[in-house]
Amino acid sequence: MTERLSNKVRIRLLEPDDSLAHLTGMLHRAYKQHMERGIQALAAFQPEEVTRRRISDGECSVALYMGKIVGTIMFKTPEQTSRAWPAVPWFDRPEGNVASFSQFAVEPEHQGKGIGMELLKLVETRAAAIGAAELALSTPEPADWLVSMYQRHGYREVARWHWNETNYDSLIMSKSM
Repeated sequence: MTERLSNKVRIRLLEPDDSLAHLTGMLHRAYKQHMERGIQALAAFQPEEVTRRRISDGECSVALYMGKIVGTIMFKTPEQTSRAWPAVPWFDRPEGNVASFSQFAVEPEHQGKGIGMELLKLVETRAAAIGAAELALSTPEPADWLVSMYQRHGYREVARWHWNETNYDSLIMSKSM
């Protein structure tokens, strides 16, 4: 049986003293499985300066286990979402009520132990608290294991998009809050 770590982690906002090099490395390790399947997700190879840019307009939360960052998720309010991706269908709905999350990752050796679900609950709770009508994400269409996981948690496909940095089409998925 897999040990559940979700009750042993502490989740907090990324702090200025946290290492972006470590966070970027963790993203690379977590997204390596995508690369091994031919899915060139940006988080699998982005340099540290891209990590810095991607977290600059939103709320980057981290999960700590034994004092080390082992998971992360990036939350954007509806205003931040539409500003970051003004051309992406659904993210820029005229109603302006779609929050989003991205850069969702857990260290490979800690995956399947509840950490990711705690991070997902965090952004869902945050979206509901600010009155967002929807919480959306972009995930690689070929990553059927992720699409299925999001569907199990109530997300539905609302659009498709192709990011210039990737070699696949993404599904934009959303959940009503």
